[in-house]
Amino acid sequence: MKRVRVAVGAAPYHVVIGRGASKHAALRRVLGEDAHGVVVSSKAIMGLHGPRLKSALKRTGFKSRKQILLPEGEGAKTVQQWDRMMRSMARARIDRSGWVIAFGGGSIGDAAGFAAATYLRGIRLIQIPTTLLSMVDSSVGGKTGLNLREGKNLVGAFHQPRLVLADLDFLKTLPARERQSGAYEILKCGLIRSRALVDVMVRTRGLRAASTAEVASAIARAVSIKARIVESDERESGERILLNFGHTLGHALEAATSYRVFTHGEAVGYGMEFAIDRGEALGITSKAAAEEMRRSVNRIGPRTKITLPMVRAAEAAIFSDKKRRGETLSAVLVAEPGRPSVHRYETRSLAALARSWLQARANLITWRRCTL
Repeated sequence: MKRVRVAVGAAPYHVVIGRGASKHAALRRVLGEDAHGVVVSSKAIMGLHGPRLKSALKRTGFKSRKQILLPEGEGAKTVQQWDRMMRSMARARIDRSGWVIAFGGGSIGDAAGFAAATYLRGIRLIQIPTTLLSMVDSSVGGKTGLNLREGKNLVGAFHQPRLVLADLDFLKTLPARERQSGAYEILKCGLIRSRALVDVMVRTRGLRAASTAEVASAIARAVSIKARIVESDERESGERILLNFGHTLGHALEAATSYRVFTHGEAVGYGMEFAIDRGEALGITSKAAAEEMRRSVNRIGPRTKITLPMVRAAEAAIFSDKKRRGETLSAVLVAEPGRPSVHRYETRSLAALARSWLQARANLITWRRCTL
């Protein structure tokens, strides 16, 4: 097992990574005696992995008062599903000593985390992610949230878990496209902090040719990168903005297509390419470094194509980005792997740049440099 400590706030916690991590003794230690609470998951995840979770919880003495099943994907992250969770927890008489155990992918983790953050003004949370994306992204760092029709994660709270158990055995049933989605997030961590991690992702073709040990090491390295950034800036007032590399355009593409066309990783992959192209256009990124980083993104695997009908909706979605401050919006650019920087744009200018870039991609032509 690999363990990464996240020393944030008054209650530091560990991320345990490895085969069988969901049965790790840390679960019993963290829950303590006579623990009670709810398990938030989905029908599909409980069908695949429910027996393993139930067995692990039974050994701890945990009393599950309710199993709340949410829809798959972004359908879990709605105000309607949050209301259903709140009422279910109230009917189950969960008190302030209770727990929420989030068991599933990133959307389940985000939704369950927000439920834990808001029920009785906050109760304790354990994240047990079942996808590669959720292991390296949403389960760590304390961001929880719901989507609105106007944009992604516009409702949310910072609420750190008390434990994260990243069990690699869950990845055995993960579809290739979902595994690839998580690989983009690992690559993102490498591009902002670690050339060595970028090299691993390129050499193993986005972990498709990686051994179990290499997968565990890549996850641990990505989690460690995120943990160190979160420790220095829990509420995203400074350095944590770096973790949004590729996410402005990525979130806009997701919102523009009602979260039904791209996986999160695919959308972020396009967002990273846009940022790389922008860095080269500004002279921040050399041509050689830009080509190297573009190759690393494309090495992860094929993505759903951008089409012209998506362009205007994605441009409009940028104006609802939660990082916007007044008339400006932050964008992360990377000079080379491990050398990121934050730049402020007029939102209107960045949206116009994004529209131009998306149109070029939809028409399969090279994006012309723009001086806006």
